[in-house]
Amino acid sequence: MTATAPEVVFPPLARDRRVQGWILSAGVSQAGDVAWYVGLAWSAAQVTTPAGVGLVMGIGALPRALVLLWGGALADRLDARRTMILANLGRILVLAVAAAVVGLAGVSVPLLLTVAAVFGVVDAIYTPAAGTMPRRMVRGDDLVKLAAGTQLANRLAVFVGAPLGGLLVAHGGLAAVMLVNAASFAVIAIALVWIVRPRLPQVSSGGASVRADLRAGFAYLRRDLPARTLVIALSGLNLCVGPVLAVGLVQRTSWAGWGAGSLGLFQACSGLLAAAGAVLAMRWKPSNPARTGLLALIFQAAGCAAIGLVPRAGVFVAMGVIGFTAGLASAQLSAVFQRTVDPGYLGRTSSIVSLSDEALMPVAMTGFGALVSLAGIAAACGLIGAFFAALMLWSAARMRRPPEQGGPGRLDRRKKQPAPAPE
Repeated sequence: MTATAPEVVFPPLARDRRVQGWILSAGVSQAGDVAWYVGLAWSAAQVTTPAGVGLVMGIGALPRALVLLWGGALADRLDARRTMILANLGRILVLAVAAAVVGLAGVSVPLLLTVAAVFGVVDAIYTPAAGTMPRRMVRGDDLVKLAAGTQLANRLAVFVGAPLGGLLVAHGGLAAVMLVNAASFAVIAIALVWIVRPRLPQVSSGGASVRADLRAGFAYLRRDLPARTLVIALSGLNLCVGPVLAVGLVQRTSWAGWGAGSLGLFQACSGLLAAAGAVLAMRWKPSNPARTGLLALIFQAAGCAAIGLVPRAGVFVAMGVIGFTAGLASAQLSAVFQRTVDPGYLGRTSSIVSLSDEALMPVAMTGFGALVSLAGIAAACGLIGAFFAALMLWSAARMRRPPEQGGPGRLDRRKKQPAPAPE
C-alpha cells in the first residue's frame, strides 16, 4: 500500500490556541514597541535639539529600507518561525545592554542612534518572516478573521502602549521603557517557541543565492498580474493616506485654530471606527473580497479629500470614514494578499510593499507638503484623494476573479490520488 500524507486539521478559530497565542503575543509586542517609541522620543528631546530628535526617530528607517528586500529573500529561504525567534532574542539582548549602559553612563545621543539603527535592521528581517506566517496557520476562509483580529489587537496596543510609555519614562526613565519592551519581545519569543507553530509546511525558495532569489522575486511580479496589482494598490494606499493624515490633517487643524485637543480627538475617532470596521470584516464574507476591499477604499479617498475642505464636524465624519474603511479593507486585502501571492514568494513580495513606506514615504510627505504650500490644503487633499480613488478603481478592475476560498491558496492545492490497487 502507498503511504499517504496526513491531513492537516484546522480547529475552529474560536478554539485555536495557536492563533490566539499569535494575536495576543503580537499585541503585547506592539504595545511594547509603542511605549518604546514614546520613551525614545521623550528621552531624545531631553538630550538634543529638535533636529537631533528627528534624526533619532528617523535613523532606523535607513537601515530598514536598505535591508528589507534582503529580509524578504531570507524569509523565503529560511524557516520563518526560527528567524522570528532569533530576531526577538537579538532585540532583547540589544535592549538589555542598552539599559545597562543607561544605568552606568546615562542617556546619550550616540546610544539612542545606535539602538534605533539596530532596531531598523532587525525589523527588516523580522517583518517579512512574520508576513509568511498567517497563510501557514489557518484555512483560507479564516485569513480575514485572523487579519481583523490582529488589527484589533494592534489598535488596542496603541491605546495601551502610548500612555504606558509616558508613565514609564516619567517615573523610571528610559531604562525602564527598555526593560518593559524587552519583556514584550520575550512574550512573543516564548509564544513562538511553545504555542505558535505553523500547520502547513513552508515553501522555500530554490535560488542559488539571495541575490538570485531577489531577481526571481521581481520576475515573479512581472509575470503574475494579480500579485503585481495588489503590490501596486497596497503601496499606493500607504503613500496616499500617510501624507494626508501626517501633514494635511495637522495643517488643517492648526490653520483653522481648532487646537491640539481636536487633533487627538480626530485620531481617536479614526481608531475607534477602524476597530468597528475590523469587527465587520470578521462577519462579512463578500464573494470577491479583493474588489470589495479596493472599492471600499474609494470612500477612504473621499475622506482624504474632505479633510482639506469640510468644517470641524465634517472632519470627524471624514476621519471616521477613513478609519472604518481602513479596518474593513485592510483585513480583506491582507487575506487576499496571503491567498493570491505564490507562497514561495510571499516574503519577498511583502517586503516590496513595506519598502514603499520606508523609501518612498519621506518623498511623498515632502511632495505633499510642497503641494499644500503651492496650491493650498483643499486643493492638495482633493488632488491626492482623486488620484487615490483612481488607483483603487484601476486595481479593482484588474482583480476580476475572486481568489480561492477553499484553502490557504496555492500552498495546499493537492490533486486527489487514485486509490491504490490491491497487491
